[in-house]
Amino acid sequence: MISSNASRILCDMGLRESLDHVGIHMRRVVFMKHDDGAVLSDTRYSDDVEEKLGAPLWQIHRADLHDVLLAKAREIGVKILMGAKVERFDWDAPSALMEGGTAVKADVILVADGYRSSARGEMLGKYEEPRFSGNSAYRALIHRSEFENDPVLEPLMNVNNQTTYCWIGKGCHILGYPIRQGEFFNLVSTQPARHTKGPTFVVPIDPSEFVDQYKDWDPKLVAILNKLPKENVLEWKLCDLEPMKSWIFPGGKIVLLGDASHAMLPSAAQGAGMGIEDGAAIAELLDRITHREQIPAILKTFENLRLPRCTYIVDSGRQNAKKWHEKDAKGGTVTDEMWEYDVKGAAREIPLAGA
Repeated sequence: MISSNASRILCDMGLRESLDHVGIHMRRVVFMKHDDGAVLSDTRYSDDVEEKLGAPLWQIHRADLHDVLLAKAREIGVKILMGAKVERFDWDAPSALMEGGTAVKADVILVADGYRSSARGEMLGKYEEPRFSGNSAYRALIHRSEFENDPVLEPLMNVNNQTTYCWIGKGCHILGYPIRQGEFFNLVSTQPARHTKGPTFVVPIDPSEFVDQYKDWDPKLVAILNKLPKENVLEWKLCDLEPMKSWIFPGGKIVLLGDASHAMLPSAAQGAGMGIEDGAAIAELLDRITHREQIPAILKTFENLRLPRCTYIVDSGRQNAKKWHEKDAKGGTVTDEMWEYDVKGAAREIPLAGA
């Protein structure tokens, strides 16, 4: 999901038309009791929700979002070098020292190498795996043809009333919603990990394992699970990061951002959003400086702005999962109020560190 706190940034980048083409506007979120599908809460987003929030609520396939961002990067002349492994960083130069001995120099380096960041390990002096939640996610896409002519399942694919269905309780939760303009039904569950308790992070599973895990749940959900494809059903290890004291390398010219500094559980529904906010914030702050000597102050200002918000949202992801897994779970989230946040405005107004 790309909520309005992030979608307003993407619209400002001129990506509205491209993302409208691949995304669907979210209209409704329904939380249901795990065993019988009884509705616990039903939140509807009216036609004027975009006017109220200032930007769209999109549900977009991750690969489609990547494609739109890649096209924009190429359009504005961003140089992308594939297969380039960074061995380590020169913190003072600063530069990235590549495999083979090449040094890539810059005024400032933004490191976004994901939740298993080797750069984070270099900064901290030792590599540590992200915090394992004890849970995993089963993920699958079901083609719309599997629901056709089924009076119970076919209405789930109505993109004109785009609905996220959430079954919660009994130590697990499952989300399902149409994706790719209704071509697929996206299904993501969270439950105690089975095959990803050790060093493995992603593993293919037999669809029967998914079905068996939830065979006693709402009959409508079981009917959906019986439509799972025979292949490409995956189990993903779910991890996040404990809050870091700092994201800035000694020397003040290299900073972590995105999942490398604040990886969060999918139950926060803000992983992509926080990365997009990070990018907008650092761009706005760098636009405020006039000489290189200000870079350390700018990175510290970036950290001052972003670390508290991201730390709060990481925790909200944990709290959402916890409340959804309770025996008498009631539904709802603790993150919806985050949608109104304007990171670009905040980055323009925050006092520069040391000023």
